[in-house]
Amino acid sequence: MEKTLTDLLFMSQKRKDLLVLLKKGSKNIDEIVDELHVNPTGMLPQIKKLKEEYLIIQNDRDYVLSPLGEILVEKMEPLLDILEVIEENEDFWQERDLSGVPTTFLERLNELKPSSLIRPNPDNIFEPPKEFQENIKKSKRILSLSSVFHPLYLKTFIGKKDEETEITLIVTEGVFTRFENDFKEELENFLTQEKKKLFVLSDEIKIAILTKTECFMMVNFLTHKGTFDQENILSFGPAALQWVEDLILYYKEQAREISGKELN
Repeated sequence: MEKTLTDLLFMSQKRKDLLVLLKKGSKNIDEIVDELHVNPTGMLPQIKKLKEEYLIIQNDRDYVLSPLGEILVEKMEPLLDILEVIEENEDFWQERDLSGVPTTFLERLNELKPSSLIRPNPDNIFEPPKEFQENIKKSKRILSLSSVFHPLYLKTFIGKKDEETEITLIVTEGVFTRFENDFKEELENFLTQEKKKLFVLSDEIKIAILTKTECFMMVNFLTHKGTFDQENILSFGPAALQWVEDLILYYKEQAREISGKELN
């Protein structure tokens, strides 16, 4: 029976779509055909199979989820969304080292829907993607975490002379040492601004860069080879923004804050 239900749920796109649709409420066959863009001939056999397993119930002309169907769809939908996130950019996710992402956040990967893959410009590999530059200019509240030194940190964050923009950075010891040794003046100027905060993680993490503002998020994970290839996932979805903010704050809790006095 378990294998039958698994096949029933996942081996037919029409059945999956119908179950998710019925989560919104009862539908008759005309509404099902219209909303799923299918024909009755192809849909009726799938409805019959779901009725036989008591996942949906027919009340007169309307179809509704059974209590069992409601439970299964409630658990199935996040998994389908996670699969959609991964399949949309399958090569990217398969190549990433996600060991720096706690399990609780991997279980929420469905929150990154919708998102898009942003690849670096081969003619200017060290410039931040134009999508990043365009949206960071609009942002007044910035959270970012990095385990790699990237010119965008110096140009966009540490070197940003803007008293109104709130910027909180969380970096590893290696990145902090680079700032302190090579860009001390810029770092001191950054820390003298009331709305600028810097935190340092004592442990290395296997996450390249996470950035979240009030309007967008961008994430970059190291590859399984430990390389930083500058391929990014970009999203403007509220759930994706919250996912990244929660992950950055998770690491912020483990970091120590740096004050301007410590640099003198």
